[in-house]
Formats: sequence, C-alpha cells, structure tokens
Amino acid sequence: MRGAALRSPHNPCPMFQAFLIVGRESIELLLVCLALRQWAYHAGRPALVRWIAAGVPAGFVAAAAVVAALPPSGMNEWLDIALDCGFGLSIALLSCGTMASMSGIGAHVTARFDAFFARRAAGLPVLAFVAFSALREVLEAFLLLRFVAVNNGTEEVAWGIALGLVACALLAAAWRTLEANRRTHIVFRLTAVLLFVLGVQMILEALAEVLMRGVAGVELTQLGRALSPYLENGDRYWMLCTALAAIPLLVWVRSWWRQAGRV
Repeated sequence: MRGAALRSPHNPCPMFQAFLIVGRESIELLLVCLALRQWAYHAGRPALVRWIAAGVPAGFVAAAAVVAALPPSGMNEWLDIALDCGFGLSIALLSCGTMASMSGIGAHVTARFDAFFARRAAGLPVLAFVAFSALREVLEAFLLLRFVAVNNGTEEVAWGIALGLVACALLAAAWRTLEANRRTHIVFRLTAVLLFVLGVQMILEALAEVLMRGVAGVELTQLGRALSPYLENGDRYWMLCTALAAIPLLVWVRSWWRQAGRV
C-alpha cells in the first residue's frame, strides 16, 4: 500500500506518523461516505444514508477478520495492489459522476446515477461499496500502524491514533456546517475534486507497483520507476496532485464559460 514513508526503522516522531496515517485513512473514508450521501439525497433516497452508515461497521468487522487471519509478515503484495487498484477505480468513477452532475456536461451520467440510487435494491450495493472502502482503509492503517508500533512502541502511536480520529471528527463537523449553507456547492465540488485526485493517484500507484515487479518487461519496469517521484512520498507528488485537480476545475470553468455565453 503506502509503506514507503515508513522505510526508516526508527521514525523520529511515531505519534505524528500515527496521526497522519489515521487522519488520512479516516478522511478518505469520510469523503467516500459524504459523496454517496450527496447522491442519495440528489436521487431523493435519504433512506440510503442508513445503508451507508451500516457499511462502515460492516467493513470494520470484515477488516478485523482479515487482520486475525494475516500472517506475521503481513498481507500478500498482489492482494495489496489489487485492493489499491479496485478502490482507486471505484472512487474515481464515483467522483466522475459527481463532477458530471455539477458541471452539467454529463446529463446521461447523472441520470444513470440517479436511476441506480432510486432503485429499491440500491441499499445492498451501497452497503457493499462502503464496507469495501472501510475494509481497505482499515487494513492499510493497521499494517502501517503495526510497523510504526513495532519499531517505536505503542504509547505514542496510541496518542497519534486518537488525534487522527479527532481530526476526522472535526472535519466532519466542519463539513456539515458548510453543507448547511444552501447558497454554495463548495462541499459537493470539493468532494468530487478530492475523490478524483485520490482515485486516479491510487490507480497510478498500483500500476507503478505492478510494472516495477518486472511482469511486463524491463522497459516498462523502468517506466514504473520513472513514475515513482510523482506518486505519494515522491518529491514531485505535488505535481501529480495539481495536474489531476486541474482536470475537474477546467471542466467547470469550461461549463461556466458556455453558460455565461448564453446569457
């Protein structure tokens, strides 16, 4: 997953490292739930929010079962890559649907999302999606936190976990405050941008991991290594995030320009 930041055997600040891990993973899960919640209300199905809420503990239970079955060495690397790729693709598609609805350029995409959420049987797929998201986030957090705790002790790690959860709770509270202001769509738009950046970045990271394992030849192995500086923990990671975030922003500017020209 994202263990590159933890290669140093003795992290100088395990509490801060644990805070970053828990904060990042919990906020990623929060963004997924917020986007699904927005779609549920958009489709006139607020009852689906209960299925979204139920998916989180279901994913935690599944993650606990997987953790209990894991060998001491951790999770299989190929399963790790598959989880990253699957999770990244799913949330990238979700963010594309959100961006289509906000920009007005994808009426057919919006209609399909609304039709899906309007189905009486939509609850189970929504629950399964949220549970998968929670499973993936908990597994990654557990594996990284276990590494930090083994090399640095558990007390500071525990404090970092608590602070990370508090940060996520504060973000959720702030999000609800912004959401209550009906005059702005900033919450919905920001969710779409963050999910798009996160999803595509994770797909690229999984692709680079596969290429660097030499399964597609020497030349593509070099391509995977060339991508590394642009992925998480690389010194050019900000360039990738900026480029990905520019895509939905340019789409919205283009849509706004077209609408302004019709006035």
